[in-house]
Amino acid sequence: MRLNIPAGEEVLLRFDVNDIRSSRLYRIEEGDLFIIEQTNPPVEKVHFNRIVLLVYKNHGGKDGRLGFEARIQAIDTGGRITLHKLNDPAPCDLRVWPRISLDLLPNVHAYCHGKEIQVISISGGGTHVILHEDDCAASETGAIVNIKLVFDKGEVAIEGKILRKWQDTSRRNHIAIQFQGSYNISQFIY
Repeated sequence: MRLNIPAGEEVLLRFDVNDIRSSRLYRIEEGDLFIIEQTNPPVEKVHFNRIVLLVYKNHGGKDGRLGFEARIQAIDTGGRITLHKLNDPAPCDLRVWPRISLDLLPNVHAYCHGKEIQVISISGGGTHVILHEDDCAASETGAIVNIKLVFDKGEVAIEGKILRKWQDTSRRNHIAIQFQGSYNISQFIY
């Protein structure tokens, strides 16, 4: 099956539950070979022959993301990684915990550096929030933030890492945060 993923498209490599690395597709070659840009942390020679899950957005399809297993075969002198596709893409979700969206959220208030922030969705592994200017002192991708979540049944102070930032058409700042450490908020939201 020939895949139509444009060069430069973001792809994710899942090594395990907590090790998902972002990259960009460089090109697709004959024989089910994919060449991608180096990841951070980098894929190294010790990873040769390792099987990973390669996940990408399905533009134009009804499924949000597609994924397939691939074997790491080589790293060229420029740091590009060659992967061999092992099976056909199928709908896939990288989430370990189901996401609870705004319309189904339990009563939750979130605070970052003492300021209340708006929760859009939450799961046992992270949250999607909207920040206004200066809501969180450190709001750059990769920054660690401290969040306090207050539920009807209790509260949790949690540390999180900012994974992604984007602005919507109304110029609101959206932030995806992955919880760090061994916190269990599932008792409050499921």
